[in-house]
Amino acid sequence: MAERHGLPWRQYRGIHLDFWDGLRLLPGSIWLPIVAISLLGLGVYVVNEWSVSRIRVAAESVNRTLGMQNEVIAMRSQLVDLESAQRGFLLTTNRRYLAPYESALPDLQVISARLRTLAAGDAEVLERVTRLEELRGVKIAEVTASISLTQRGDRDNAMAILRTGEGRKVMDQFRAGAQALIGLLDSRLTSLREEQTKSLVLSRYAFAALALLTLALIVLVVRLFVADSLRREEQRYEEEHERRRLEVIIEDRTRELSQLTTHLQSASEQEKADLARDLHDELGGLLTAANMDLAWLQGRSVTMEQEVRDKLSELVRTVTEAMNLKRRVVENLRPALLDHFGLPTALEAYFDETCKRAGLECHTTIPDETDPIPQALAIALFRVGQESLTNIIRHAKARRVEMSFEVGPAGYHLCIRDDGIGMDPERARSSHGLSGMRHRVVSLNGSFEIQSAPGQGTRIDILVPFA
Repeated sequence: MAERHGLPWRQYRGIHLDFWDGLRLLPGSIWLPIVAISLLGLGVYVVNEWSVSRIRVAAESVNRTLGMQNEVIAMRSQLVDLESAQRGFLLTTNRRYLAPYESALPDLQVISARLRTLAAGDAEVLERVTRLEELRGVKIAEVTASISLTQRGDRDNAMAILRTGEGRKVMDQFRAGAQALIGLLDSRLTSLREEQTKSLVLSRYAFAALALLTLALIVLVVRLFVADSLRREEQRYEEEHERRRLEVIIEDRTRELSQLTTHLQSASEQEKADLARDLHDELGGLLTAANMDLAWLQGRSVTMEQEVRDKLSELVRTVTEAMNLKRRVVENLRPALLDHFGLPTALEAYFDETCKRAGLECHTTIPDETDPIPQALAIALFRVGQESLTNIIRHAKARRVEMSFEVGPAGYHLCIRDDGIGMDPERARSSHGLSGMRHRVVSLNGSFEIQSAPGQGTRIDILVPFA
């Protein structure tokens, strides 16, 4: 790295050189390609402008040719209306048939004027237009004569003019001339469009060449920055290396924490399931046996004193409350409905019962039938719903809660909303309960979204794909 572009390193890095000094110090291997590329780019620009000019001229010619075609077609249509008006009036002498005739005369004049304006400067087309105008004049004269005779009451001579067939011959000649002119204009349109296509292709080639030249110029300019970039790259490499090392450490710690959190949640769920089973089997058996013994004692307490019978009744109520408490604890630890009837039924029952105890209006929507849901996914979604409802009861000050669960093409969709006081988005991001809910969903490759604002309630959308 002693020299770059033939310059001593200290001179290249000197702080006393200005911009123009730097330009003069550039070697010819840089200057000559830049000048050559600039000249080529100017030539390509000129070629492109010429192509664009040709495209513009061809487009104007196409528009003028299409305009002439339309005017010829309009003139033919007006003459057909004129002929129809003549025959209708001669046959019926009803003046309402003269309306097309009366409107066609001024329209034909306007059409002829526009057609001549468009054909100005084109001798071939102008000659054909002149011939069409002559035929048009003959036809108008024939129609006008027959109509005038009919209006004067000389209908026989008017019909005689019609029977001569001269009008039909004129119309046939006009149609043939008009069709020939339209064919000529069609062939010109084809040529003009081919010319447009060639000019467009040439313009594209020019753009492509200009892009290549620009790319080459960029490559040359980049070479000027390589020297300075090398020095900065060394420093940036060190910083990048340190940043990546820290990122790897953070990713490893994050992955370990995520795995630990998932393991702790799984272990917690397993412990809850074991505890629920033990409470249901052992404590439930003891309470059931105690309840049966109390029932046996009550059956034989007729001869006992009233105070003893009252104590037995109170003890029965206490055991019954203990059984109900055991049932609620077991349900909170591991809902039996979740294992036996599936996630939708367990969610619906939990929301209905909990909202009823809390005095909340509850509306649930679940599908009638669903395929079996994997156990890990079902318990995760149930815990998310359980935590959401707990947060609503504790913090939301809501009056109404809505829960919907559906199975769509993308997976399982759980939506929970309330009409409470809402929450601040910053608080939502820092909440440990919400973080735990989000982790449960993310560990299943799902999405967890919260929409909330102070005073506008809260909506939680959870979408978990199929296994």
